Amino acid sequence: MSVKEHYYEFRNALTKGDTQKAEEEFEKAFNEAFIMYQHKLTNNEKFDLKNDEELFAVVTLFDNMVGMWREGMFEEAIPFAESMVDLVDSPKIKEMFKGFSLGMQSGIDLDTFMREYVDLSKIDEEYPQFLCNFKEKIKELIK
Repeated sequence: MSVKEHYYEFRNALTKGDTQKAEEEFEKAFNEAFIMYQHKLTNNEKFDLKNDEELFAVVTLFDNMVGMWREGMFEEAIPFAESMVDLVDSPKIKEMFKGFSLGMQSGIDLDTFMREYVDLSKIDEEYPQFLCNFKEKIKELIK
């Protein structure tokens, strides 16, 4: 199965409350996405977000980064977010990773960041899979 298929299986299992299957499918999606990440990093390439497989690899990697933040794993999540800025081909998604990195660097918890800095009322037309719209308040985090 592809990253996209594993990711959809993960989301379906979550909606059904099957946490074991959700964890298994996310792990499969993440493992494949991480291989792509390593390849892109090693070869100085960018994820092509017009390609569904690469788009869902980035979605999976983003979800994992958010999970690391939730767990307080800042030392792992911040460098990852910063590396993703250089690995995506979309200015909008670059800005999203920068915004999340700023939030983690500020030391605030994920829930506060989402409530105060992410504009959850907007679903992006181009990238509905991502939380890429920020409130003006995000500028406070730029040092």
